[in-house]
Amino acid sequence: MSERCPSRRLVDRHFRCAIAPHRELQLRAHLAACESCHRRYERYLFLAQLDRSIASAEDRLAYALGLAPRGRSWSRPMAVAVGLATVLVALWFWPAAQPAYVARGGGTVDSDQALYVYRIASGCAPQPVVNGSISNGDELAFAYLNRAGWSRLLVYAVDRAGRIYWYHPEWADPATAPVAVRIEPGSGRHELPEAIAQPLPHGPVEIHAVFTDDAVSVQSIERGKHPARAQELVIPIQVIEQE
Repeated sequence: MSERCPSRRLVDRHFRCAIAPHRELQLRAHLAACESCHRRYERYLFLAQLDRSIASAEDRLAYALGLAPRGRSWSRPMAVAVGLATVLVALWFWPAAQPAYVARGGGTVDSDQALYVYRIASGCAPQPVVNGSISNGDELAFAYLNRAGWSRLLVYAVDRAGRIYWYHPEWADPATAPVAVRIEPGSGRHELPEAIAQPLPHGPVEIHAVFTDDAVSVQSIERGKHPARAQELVIPIQVIEQE
């Protein structure tokens, strides 16, 4: 598609926190097919790490979910800022509060892929889970890093009894067989726009993120059959009673 793709305005609105949830979903589908808009989105992501006037991942996620915090404005024109991104790209850095999510079986964070977890208390904007604790009344939302270029992702929780609670894909109807959701490659943080509440029990719970290229079904995971080629991240969470 051409450099002047009309949908580039949706990219600008996403980073100004001026996009409706249904337009956010439209943008996600469009980015997978439009190289021009995808490059523009990636340039914004790079610059957002350097320019605090650009909405944070937490604020963008809040707006995408229809939970925009009141009293904030992101009306600053962005066209010039995006142009500066090509100059500032070499100065890319990670946020200091990046959570340390470990690979299955221990070890260090794999820099080619990562999962970020956000808790959403009733009526509030998303907050990053940086201390490992959530309330049992929280909705959870997620973002991911996919430098390795995996094409699909599964996100689910497992409690101490081995019960599985599905987030992506969301699964509530036993008659269906949803598969791992499609994701985008790239060095920036991508938000999964849906926030989901699950009846997690009190105590320790693990959030699993499985990056793969296979259309793995939820039933396969429930039966313990994981894809042969995949990278799994495990995030320990402590669920506390809602105050």
